[in-house]
Amino acid sequence: MAGSNKRWTTGGGMVATLRPAGDGQQLGDLWRRVEAEADGSVFQSWLWLGCRFDERFRRALVLTIEAEGRIVAIGLLGHGQRRFGLSQYCLAETGVADEDNVFIEHNGPLVVRDRPAARAAWFEAALRPHAGLGSMLRLSGVGPDDAAAAQRAGVTDGGMQRVAPWRDLARLRATGADCLDLVSANTRQQINRAWRRYEVSGPIIVARAATVGQADAWLAALADWHRQTWEARGKAGAFAARGFERFHTALVARGVACGVVDVLRVAAGARVIGYLYNFVWRGRVSAYQSGFAYNPAQPHEKPGLVCHVAAMRHYQARGLDGYDFLAGDDRYKTSLADRSVTMHWITAAPRWSMAAAILATRARIARWRG
Repeated sequence: MAGSNKRWTTGGGMVATLRPAGDGQQLGDLWRRVEAEADGSVFQSWLWLGCRFDERFRRALVLTIEAEGRIVAIGLLGHGQRRFGLSQYCLAETGVADEDNVFIEHNGPLVVRDRPAARAAWFEAALRPHAGLGSMLRLSGVGPDDAAAAQRAGVTDGGMQRVAPWRDLARLRATGADCLDLVSANTRQQINRAWRRYEVSGPIIVARAATVGQADAWLAALADWHRQTWEARGKAGAFAARGFERFHTALVARGVACGVVDVLRVAAGARVIGYLYNFVWRGRVSAYQSGFAYNPAQPHEKPGLVCHVAAMRHYQARGLDGYDFLAGDDRYKTSLADRSVTMHWITAAPRWSMAAAILATRARIARWRG
C-alpha cells in the first residue's frame, strides 16, 4: 500500500478509498472538515489523533467513504504487530504498546450526521477480504453501534466489554436538582459528612489552570498523587509509561488554550484536596485522570468523591450536559452516575478468512468460560 491509493465501490453504492496517511497537516485539514459534520467524541477529534501524529502514525493508513463526491466517514488505521502470524490494523491506535497506553475510549470511525449508513459502509470496506488491510482489525473502546457494525460486516472475537458510567447534567439543570439529590442516601451522607470536614479548612473551590504552564504544574502534582495511590496497591499507574506522559504533555500544550483540556484543582481554603484532568468537548466532560490527597486524609474524608462532586457542580453551573466517568465499574463511578454506555474492545476479521476462524474459536471459548 505504500505510496498508493486503492478505490472501490461498497455494497451501498458509496466509494471507499484506502491510502497512506501521509502529511499530518493535510490530513488534519481533511479530518477537521469531517469532524465539523459529525457527532464524534474528543477521542475521535483531530486534537487527540493529531497529537504527535508524525511520530506516532508514520505507517498509518486512512480509510474514507464518499457519497456524491463528499467524504462521509473517515478512520485512521495504525499498523499493529502481527497476531497468530497474521497482519493487524488498529483503529485510531498505533499498534505500539508504549504509545497506545493513552487508552482511547468512545472510539470509532468518524461518520457525518446526515449519512448514518456510512458507518456500515466503512466497516464493510475495512473488512473487505481483498482491501489490502491485512487479516485483522483491532477496535478499542468502540460504542455499541460500531461494535454491531463490525459484527455485521465480519467476524469478531469475544473481546472485552466495559461499562462507562456518566451523569446527566442536562437533566439536573432542567429540574433544578443538585448532583447529590439522585444518589443513594448512604452515598449522600458520606459525601456531605466529608464535605463538612473539608470546609473546616475553608470553602471548597474549583479552579481551572489558566495557562499551559500552570496546567503542566498541576498535572505533575496530579501524577505524583496518582502514582502514590497506585503504588500503594502494588501497581505502577498510568503515568509510569513514557509514551503516556509524552502524549499528554503535548495534548495539554494544544488543548488548554482552546478550552478542551481542563486541569482542575479542588481545594478547601489553602488545603488542596485533589486534581482532575478532564476533557470538555461539545457539552460533555470526560473525567480522564485524577490525583487525590489520600495521605494525609483524615477518617471519613473522601477526597475522590468530594472532588468529583465539586467538579460536577462546577460544570453544571457552566451549562454542560454530561459528566462521563469513562470505562470502569469502580464504586465511586457507579455511585455518582445515573446513565451508562457499554464500550467494546474487540478484534474483527473478514468472513471466510483464516483470521475469522481463529476469532470465531476465541469467541466460542470466551462464551464457554463465560
